[in-house]
Amino acid sequence: MGGGAAGHGQASAAPPMDPAVLEHRREPRARVLPPRRGLQETATLPIPDELVAEIFLLLPPTDLVRASAACASFYRLVASRSFLRRFRKLHPPPLLGFLDDRVFHPVTPPYPSASAANAVALAADFSFSFLPGPARDWEVLDVRDGRVLLKRPGRQHPEMVVCDPLYRRYLLLPLFPDDLAASLEGPSAIKWRESFLVPAGDEEAATAEETSFRVIWMAQCKFRLFTFVFSSRTGQWGAVPSPSWSDLFAGLPSLEMATPLNTRQYAYGCFYWMAGYMAEAKMLVLDTWRMEFSVAESPPDGFAMAMVEAGEGRAGVFVHAHVGSKFSYSIRQNDGGSLSQWQEKKTVSLGYGYYIMGSTERYLFLYQLQSPLPNPGVFTLDVQTFQLERVCGQHLGHAYSNFPPSLLLSPTV
Repeated sequence: MGGGAAGHGQASAAPPMDPAVLEHRREPRARVLPPRRGLQETATLPIPDELVAEIFLLLPPTDLVRASAACASFYRLVASRSFLRRFRKLHPPPLLGFLDDRVFHPVTPPYPSASAANAVALAADFSFSFLPGPARDWEVLDVRDGRVLLKRPGRQHPEMVVCDPLYRRYLLLPLFPDDLAASLEGPSAIKWRESFLVPAGDEEAATAEETSFRVIWMAQCKFRLFTFVFSSRTGQWGAVPSPSWSDLFAGLPSLEMATPLNTRQYAYGCFYWMAGYMAEAKMLVLDTWRMEFSVAESPPDGFAMAMVEAGEGRAGVFVHAHVGSKFSYSIRQNDGGSLSQWQEKKTVSLGYGYYIMGSTERYLFLYQLQSPLPNPGVFTLDVQTFQLERVCGQHLGHAYSNFPPSLLLSPTV
């Protein structure tokens, strides 16, 4: 019985426990603290729309599109006219592609605006089938701010139209009034002519309607330069005072007689043309805010050039040397007079095979013809960072910059 009693005592003892369970039991029990009232209230407070708007204003256009798609409240904020006006004043429209012979070539990944470019390519009609008459009759003259200027042959003067291919809207420009047409020296005296869109200045962009624009028509005659301006606000053409060549280039006998003008450039409200050749070359400047002509010193001579906006209201210029792979970058030094000097700031070496294709306010466009790489094409050089990025394949044409459709206020025409 004693053995039975002993056996019973062993049976009643606690069984050996798993070490993991013992370890778990040794852990101190966590104390549940009451929530701190101030922190809980702060975490649940919504961010005011005014603060969200200020944050969104700092985003680049492509990131803003993604942010607006996150929720309905973000989309309503971004889609408001007041926000879009502020955003478009702070950010230039991104490069979306190139327009060549009624064909749009969008930028390709990994370029930041590739997704927006694809959206525009699907939504817009770059064949211009919505214009009157056969689309093949229209020739693209200029592209700016989402608008396209085109012309087709006319009986006396070409017909011109400004359109918005994204919204398929257009405005046929009227012919020149008789008094302006009669002021020309005669059709046979016109040695060169061109038409182009005028960018809106900061003050003009802030006060003008989205559909307001201007078009300039210039004609180079034997003794004088003629300039007409069309305003969509008035629907009429007006004349800019036409200076004679002898007045423009006084004291420069080689430039006083119908000097050839080359390659229109733009920076900070002014258009520039090279006039003359080599050491005697000057720059003809048209201030679009005052609609006045002046003459400036030409940048260092080179094989090709393109102007950009260098900051602080100063124009910059990239010049490609006649031989080699170097591009010099100079900034115009304003001295208070009509003639200003150019100061070289930087030399950029990119290797052989790069050629200047054009420019916008911030970017230099380069076309790479000869390359050991398997995919040569169009590149951009950022004037602020000097970073080189591939944009798309081997496509030339007019650069098309615009905001994605979701960031547009309304049609531009």
